[in-house]
Amino acid sequence: MSVVVNILAAIGLIVIISYIVYYLYNYIQNLQTQQNISEINPPGSYMQNSGIQCPDYWVNTGIDNNGNYICENTFNIQTNNNAVCNANKMVFSNIPSGYTWDYGNPNGLKSLTDMDKYTFVEKKTATGVQGSISRCNWINSCGPSSTVQGIWSGVNEICNSPPPTS
Repeated sequence: MSVVVNILAAIGLIVIISYIVYYLYNYIQNLQTQQNISEINPPGSYMQNSGIQCPDYWVNTGIDNNGNYICENTFNIQTNNNAVCNANKMVFSNIPSGYTWDYGNPNGLKSLTDMDKYTFVEKKTATGVQGSISRCNWINSCGPSSTVQGIWSGVNEICNSPPPTS
């Protein structure tokens, strides 16, 4: 009888140790993930709340009837005023309803995947002088001169990266 009790005690001890190791492993993985997310610049909360709206140094002056951001160059930053760029006003699409740029589903919203973000900034939704352009096209076409890109922190990094793999 004592052999059976010793075997069951050993099994119980192994199960308890396994749970402790599993918990510690998940805890450490979560800490590493949070550390990696905290090192992303600009942070997802900035991108969600203002960074995705308008290029750097442009001001979001409101939302149009379709929910798109109206961006104005109120500081008169010099830009290329070509066929697709308006030096004073552009309209950029909003993040789809129910989604967030942040990681970890804050406020119950679904986080955009890296591929969703890439597709979003490459999608031609901005309206300027003629037709529509993507945020990436704006960065590459509407900079201060033909050799300098427009600055748009957070968006620029995605546009200048290869498409993420699924």
